[in-house]
Amino acid sequence: MHPHHSAHDEDLRIASLRRLQVLEPAQEERFDRITRLATLTTGAAMAGIALVDRDRVFYKSLRGLSVQSLPRPATFCTVALDTEGPLVVPDATQDPRFAQLPIVKEAPHLRFYASQPLFAPDGRRIGGVCIADTRPRRLSEEELHTLRDLASIVETELQVGALVQSRSELASDLDVARRQVFIDPLTQTWNRAGILEILQREHARARRTKTLVGVAMVDLDNFKDINDNFGHLTGDRVLRTAAERMIEAVRPYDAVGRYGGEEFLIVLVEREASRVASIAERVRANIAQRPVSMDRRAISMSASVGVACSESAVGQQDIHQLLQRADEALYSAKRNGRNQVVFAH
Repeated sequence: MHPHHSAHDEDLRIASLRRLQVLEPAQEERFDRITRLATLTTGAAMAGIALVDRDRVFYKSLRGLSVQSLPRPATFCTVALDTEGPLVVPDATQDPRFAQLPIVKEAPHLRFYASQPLFAPDGRRIGGVCIADTRPRRLSEEELHTLRDLASIVETELQVGALVQSRSELASDLDVARRQVFIDPLTQTWNRAGILEILQREHARARRTKTLVGVAMVDLDNFKDINDNFGHLTGDRVLRTAAERMIEAVRPYDAVGRYGGEEFLIVLVEREASRVASIAERVRANIAQRPVSMDRRAISMSASVGVACSESAVGQQDIHQLLQRADEALYSAKRNGRNQVVFAH
């Protein structure tokens, strides 16, 4: 039984074709070379690589005609799919299967047609390499052999494309999996390892470009009391809300990470230290702007923020020193009454 003899098999055949992701209209030189060879080696006026979808035939490459697709009933392809091996039509006007086709009765008035089947990597038939002409003719054994060789080349190209696509999807999946290693599951911000990796990258960039990188160490005030008085579910809600408000306050290219417990680290990319301080103040204000609602209770929330900047021109300060300075500034904010920003000088 041929793949298209049942609706189920036709669905599987269509799925095989679409997995290759080659139905988009963009022309590709690797396929255009094959149709050029087809016309040169067989002397046919037209050559195409036809991919048969459910209702239309798409031409991955076509010489001699300027169309990208045709309705499937208007082509030779439905019969070609039902033919074991190649389909050869010496004179379409004398063949009742094709004599009424628009491409035979009207321009371009095709008479001769031949097609060698194409198979997807899973063995399902998806189209053909075809040649056509406006005059009747026969196809020699040598020309038929050439058509088989060209179809084999097309199948190889399709298999290579499918492999590249598969590897790309795998790489994408690995990237997603690797990213998940650096995400804090509760707040969906970067975790400690992730935010430190980002800081390392931005610190190196700042040295190269002679700019600065700022860090804001943010600690939620009285968080232990919230956990003790309202429970850990409420504490989790406070952490998530705080993270959301920090992300709202920074820019898309800044990074927010949960550094540990109720402490967060924000990496700020800037050219001026005053802007780093301004963004840190916006973070503090955003966190404290309104209470967190939980079980009909309004829970006040605030944060203390310590800020430090690293500039390549000042002593080649390393990341450990930068974090230490931000941490010291944070504890100064705590000692001075909380809910404030302290900038390390």
